[in-house]
Amino acid sequence: TLLGFLSVGAYVVVQQVLSKRGMDEMAKDIGERSRNDEATPVDYYELGVILLRKKLFTQANQNLKKALKTWDPETGDSEVLAQVHNALGYSYFNLDRFEEAIKQYRTAVEMQPGYVTAWNNLGDVLEKQKKYSDALGAYQEVLGLDPSNNVAKERANWCRTRVERSQGML
Repeated sequence: TLLGFLSVGAYVVVQQVLSKRGMDEMAKDIGERSRNDEATPVDYYELGVILLRKKLFTQANQNLKKALKTWDPETGDSEVLAQVHNALGYSYFNLDRFEEAIKQYRTAVEMQPGYVTAWNNLGDVLEKQKKYSDALGAYQEVLGLDPSNNVAKERANWCRTRVERSQGML
């Protein structure tokens, strides 16, 4: 049994090391293209996502903004562009820049109304600002798209309780 646990632990560690190495290589390649002015908007987005995973939010923010600035709406995929806005919102959220996060999440869901992750993220930031009624609306959008989403169910119930309590105080 102990050997089994050790094997699983070793496997997980090796996977994490390989994953980190892969992200580092990808970041290095994109950084090189950026320095040579060969980076595409998708490159900047991918680098931003890597930096988000590393919790380097300011640097991620800069690259995600470059992706938006260089994006050509006529040739770029609007679904990927919605993901850029969602990622930028996540970066702002982690930098405690909540109004900017809300703006990015709203843009993402306007572009892709079925974007469950962006709706959940919008609910999170609204909840963080104690805008429980608005957060509840975002979570209800998630549940309309994905009725089995347990995170949205729990958060919606919590927000609903907050809204009901605040109405009882009026």
